[in-house]
Amino acid sequence: MFIYNQKQIAYNKFFLQNYNIKSQHNILFIHHSCHFSGAENSLLHLTTRLDKDKFFPIFLCPKKGQFSERLLEKNIPIVHFEFGKNRELVKLLRSIRKICQVARYLKIGLIHSNGPQTNIPAGIAGRLLNIPVVWHARNLVTDRKIDIDRFTGFLPQRIFCNSDAIRDRFKGKRLKKTTKTIMNGIDLKDFDRFYSSLKVRKEFAIPSNAKVVGMCSRLGKDKGHLTLLKAVSRLKNRYSDLWILIVGENLFEADNDVPKYLKMKAREFGIAEKTVFTGFRKDVYRLYAGMDIFVLGTNAEPCGRVIFEAMAMAKPVLGTNNGGTPEIVIDGQTGLLFNYGDSKELSLKIDFLLSNKTILKRMGNAGRKRVKEKFTIDENVRKTQNEYFDLLQRMK
Repeated sequence: MFIYNQKQIAYNKFFLQNYNIKSQHNILFIHHSCHFSGAENSLLHLTTRLDKDKFFPIFLCPKKGQFSERLLEKNIPIVHFEFGKNRELVKLLRSIRKICQVARYLKIGLIHSNGPQTNIPAGIAGRLLNIPVVWHARNLVTDRKIDIDRFTGFLPQRIFCNSDAIRDRFKGKRLKKTTKTIMNGIDLKDFDRFYSSLKVRKEFAIPSNAKVVGMCSRLGKDKGHLTLLKAVSRLKNRYSDLWILIVGENLFEADNDVPKYLKMKAREFGIAEKTVFTGFRKDVYRLYAGMDIFVLGTNAEPCGRVIFEAMAMAKPVLGTNNGGTPEIVIDGQTGLLFNYGDSKELSLKIDFLLSNKTILKRMGNAGRKRVKEKFTIDENVRKTQNEYFDLLQRMK
């Protein structure tokens, strides 16, 4: 059924010789997107820190895009493939065939799929090849959508969830045994270097003594940027030196109008002159240094990587009290939680922190300590590798 053409054979021979694979187990990571955001960043952190004597990561993913570029920068090999929609049977069969081809020829020991679009073909291919399959569930699903992962959750041997809130998607005794919560992790070394607040503020013409509320996120309709703008507009008369630093860009076509809309609303609220939109930045870590408070106003954020990053930079976090955020931010200790979309409540909590510098600093330091104890990349990799070993032993 699965036939290799001469071009594929030649490429795979080059592939094996070029990367000199000597690990005990080759892991095939499957990802459908070429964008680079929090999910891809977390995946990159994991794969670059696996114990290469035990596990060798190989990617099956689209050719063009920031994600592929960053994988190659880290010398992680890629087999290029464009995944189609699973509801189109021909494209689904094509995806299954490709996964089986790559897995057989590259002697893959385990498949790790990273989204609904690749989960089903990965699960079927794993069953055909008798290879253990891991799905990574990174999102919450609203009541208006059909949760495909839950309905087809019998296919993988394990489902990794980024938070307990995500794990709650998978009802039933059998699925609860299959699922494991492994929260994102960050490398504290990335945040241990000194990043100058003054240099960041100077770059964006923000006064050195200004009060700065920041947000790092893709510009999307669901991310809560508008709530932040409204909250700050409520405080503009109380704090004449209050600025907003918004880091990120829109990634998806559905959000193409978001940047223009947010800038229009900033003008409408009378805060445009003190609102900075940086666009996409590769140096996000240093930009946290320019903030006094970090805000993430997403509705039901599954497991916001930027929250870990802000906490690692000792910034108090104001986040929504739903989704996975309450599992990260301890209300009253490392930050404050508010109701999604409630700009009045958010403004009161911004005001509280700006008026209590001692509490602001204490919460920031407590956040840094919590990340160090609970959310490091070392812990994330340790738990993931333990699950890999368990599955590989079970499937012998």
